[in-house]
Amino acid sequence: MSDSSSHSQTSSKRRYLGPVLGLMSLALGVAVWAWGFKFSDYGERVLRLAETVPFDGYQLSVRDYGNGSPVVIIEPGLACDKDLYTRLQFDLAKETRVIAYDHPGIGESTAREKPRTLPYYVEELRALMAQKQIEPPVILVGHSLGGHTLRYYAHLHPQEVAGLVFIEHPHEDWFRYIRDTWSKSEQDRYFKWWRPEGSTYKGTALVELLSYEENCDLVRGIYPPVDIPVLMFTGSAEQHYEPTALERDRKAWTSMQATIIEGSRDKRHLIDWETGHVPHRQKPELFEREIRQFIVKVRGQTKQ
Repeated sequence: MSDSSSHSQTSSKRRYLGPVLGLMSLALGVAVWAWGFKFSDYGERVLRLAETVPFDGYQLSVRDYGNGSPVVIIEPGLACDKDLYTRLQFDLAKETRVIAYDHPGIGESTAREKPRTLPYYVEELRALMAQKQIEPPVILVGHSLGGHTLRYYAHLHPQEVAGLVFIEHPHEDWFRYIRDTWSKSEQDRYFKWWRPEGSTYKGTALVELLSYEENCDLVRGIYPPVDIPVLMFTGSAEQHYEPTALERDRKAWTSMQATIIEGSRDKRHLIDWETGHVPHRQKPELFEREIRQFIVKVRGQTKQ
């Protein structure tokens, strides 16, 4: 083969590889942007896989990013794993250390032979804090069912809590509201999802689902201690509304959540009916701004 022929083939390969490499770089850039973080912000820690933290009889999958205090711990919603909060965790890690984890039997955590009720959620959260050497007080961020855990935790261990953030945390009497207000046919439709034969959940996720009303009973009458700062986000969870009375139920959903924090001295309640039950995924910039401001405020108070 002549030198000119080899040079021609090499040039063709370069012309072909150039656009391909360019597209690969573009795709990587878009993926990074979509997750809402920059490599320069976190370096190799962003790429690190979640760690497995062993306990007596079970293991938790934990993702630990950022530095600083107070530490923020994200308490997941019913049957939700930590990946639902990836963008939120990375955004808040610009301000402080943030922990996200999977409940036993959810996501990458192994199951635990204990009921899926609030006393055990609190026990597991405290064990995680001890194992990760997290010094309280901490800021707890609870999504949906996670809000029940926050209230139960703060009730039992108020000295360990610097602040509470509730994201779309349903009031414990919402099922009672449905039974008192909705038509019989709509009640049957809605509650079918909460029974084994109507749910797509399996394993521990199904156990969490079936334990939901028990957890509502456990937290009923327990509200955040009056001196702990509170931030609450309420969206429009239309999957929990009667289809023929959306406006009525939206107002009730919002006002009932507001009663949870009405006794708190330092509270802020943000309502955005353009979002649904996972609002931190729909408006991540809003949540980053508001929760980072909350962290800074709480940090200042804990140093006094």
